[in-house]
Amino acid sequence: MRYFSTNGSRTSVDLCEAVTHSFAPDGGVYMPLSIPVIPKALFNNIGAMSMTDIAYVVSSTLFGSDVDPAVLNDIVKETLSFDIPLVKLGKGIYSLELFHGPTRTFKDVGARFMARIIYHFMKNDRIQAEPISLLVATQGDTGYAVAKAFGNMPGVRVFVFYPSNRKLRVPGHIPPAVAPNVMSVEVRGTLDDCQDLVRRAYEDEELNERLHLTSANSINIARLLPQTFFYFYAFSRLRAMSENTDKLVFAMPCGNLGNLTAALIARQMGLPISRIMAAGKGHERLWGEMQNGILSVNHFNQRALCTNLARINCLIEHNPSLGDIVDCHTYNYDEIASQISLMYSSCNYLMDRNTAMASRSLAENKKDDETGVFLATAHPSMYADALHEILGITIPDKPAMHRLYKERAPISPTLPAIRHFLLDNIS
Repeated sequence: MRYFSTNGSRTSVDLCEAVTHSFAPDGGVYMPLSIPVIPKALFNNIGAMSMTDIAYVVSSTLFGSDVDPAVLNDIVKETLSFDIPLVKLGKGIYSLELFHGPTRTFKDVGARFMARIIYHFMKNDRIQAEPISLLVATQGDTGYAVAKAFGNMPGVRVFVFYPSNRKLRVPGHIPPAVAPNVMSVEVRGTLDDCQDLVRRAYEDEELNERLHLTSANSINIARLLPQTFFYFYAFSRLRAMSENTDKLVFAMPCGNLGNLTAALIARQMGLPISRIMAAGKGHERLWGEMQNGILSVNHFNQRALCTNLARINCLIEHNPSLGDIVDCHTYNYDEIASQISLMYSSCNYLMDRNTAMASRSLAENKKDDETGVFLATAHPSMYADALHEILGITIPDKPAMHRLYKERAPISPTLPAIRHFLLDNIS
C-alpha cells in the first residue's frame, strides 16, 4: 500500500517510509492512498473468530502488501497477548475494556504493534539508518506505553517529552523498568509546548539527518491503524452474544483523535457502524463540532490540527457520508464526576475520566433500537486520586509517578534547547 500526505503532496511512499518518518516532507501526516475493504467473508463467521484471527485479517488487509503474512501473524499474536473484555452494563450498552495490557491503557496495542513493525523492517535491512530516534510528547500514559514497547530494542532511542506539571504515570502493580535506550525529558511548559517542540524537531534538517527522527504518538500510521482492531473485535463479540448489530454505535473519548480516526477507517473498510459519538472535555465551549461537513475544534484543541484532524477531514472529503455519522459531545468536570458516580452506584463499575465521557455520551444519546459500545481506555487505578475524591473509596494499585530515566534538569520550551539536548544524548 502507498501512503500520501494530508497536505496534498502528489508523491506517495511505502509503509516503511511512512513509519520511519511519521511526517511527510511537506509537513502533513501520512494516510493510505486508498482504504481497502475487508472481504465480506470475514463477517459471515466473525463471532466464532479469536481476537488475533480478526486482527490478522484486518492487518493483512491494511499491511499485507508490505509485510509477509506469516510475519504479520506473529506480530499480531505478540501484540495481542492479553484479553480485551466486552462487558455488558445495561440493555444494549457495553464497555470495551482496552486497558488489560502491560501499562493498563489502550495505547499498548498501537505501541506494541508499531514496535514490532519497526523491528521487522530493521531486521530485514529496510531501515538503513541506525539507530532511529522516537520522539513522544505526552502528559499521561503514552510515554510509558511507548517506553515499555520499545525498551531495550536495539537500534532505537526513545525520547519522552512531558510538561513540568505532569510526571509520567506508571501502573502501581509493577515496578518501572528503566531501559537504557529510553529518556524522559521534562519541559518547562505545557503539553502544547511539548508537541510544538517535537514538530519543530521534525522540521530541523540537521536533527533529522543525525538522529533519524520518527514519532510514536498516533501521528505515526503504524501506531494509529492497529486501533481499528478495537471496532472489529467488539463487533465480533456482540455477534458471539447474539446481540443485535443492525444499528451499532461506538462512543469514545477524544484527545488527539486517534480512536475517532480509526473508527472512521474501520467504517470505510466495511464495518457496519451506524453512528459514532466523540466525547471530549470542555468548560464554556465545545471541544469540537461538525461544521459544513468537516470537523473543527476549538482553540484549546489546536494541537490536534496537524495530525489526526487532518486525517479525519481527508476521510470525510473522500466520503462525505462519514461526516453524517459523527456527533461531538462535550463534558465538564462535574458532568464527568457525575457519570463516574452513577456507574459505580448502579453497576459497581469503576472508570477513569476519559472513559466516563464516552460512557455518558452513549447513555444520553443511544436510541432504544441501537446497540452501543463505549471504549474504556485506561484502567480505573490510573485515575485513583480522582476516584477517591469523587467516590470516597481507595483504589488499589494506584499509579506511581516517575521519570523514566535519571533525574535531570528540565529544558526550556525552545528549539535551541531541544536541539542541544538531543544532540548531547545520541551517543
